Amino acid sequence: MDGMQFQHFSTKGNNMSTNKTRIVAAVVVAACLNVAAPVRASQDSAVSVSRQVLEALENKDLDAADALFASESSVFESGKAEGDWQNYRAHHIGAELAEFHVFEISTSDPEVVSASDESLVMVAWPIEYLIELHDGTRIESVGTITFVLIEADGTYRVRHMHWSSRRKP
Repeated sequence: MDGMQFQHFSTKGNNMSTNKTRIVAAVVVAACLNVAAPVRASQDSAVSVSRQVLEALENKDLDAADALFASESSVFESGKAEGDWQNYRAHHIGAELAEFHVFEISTSDPEVVSASDESLVMVAWPIEYLIELHDGTRIESVGTITFVLIEADGTYRVRHMHWSSRRKP
């Protein structure tokens, strides 16, 4: 399987359901390739990029997050397709972050798997987060945020992000 390559796919002109299936399939294949492998240096780089996205969101710095996403990306939140990063930023997360007085994210150790050539890395972070709205309302949630990162020219960028959570009981 070391010679296995992943086919590039685009969201342009395709239906989002098909793209979701392709992304899930790519993640599953990547998971099967190196499930028990220790995190390698290049995987550390992918983990670092995904952590930087979380830090940018926590700091409400969407410009910093922009630089971490691939030119073609997809974002899902709680199973709903949100489009690419730019659409998600403009029509969803940007407005949400403006309503947050406090946004704190804590993570556990991520699950990291990669394609044998490390051109594709999946990083899944178990998270807990606190949102405090400007009116003082507090929302505490738990969930997972999963990133699929692609490597191009020695740099990892987020190709896919899926944020799934629920309120703490």
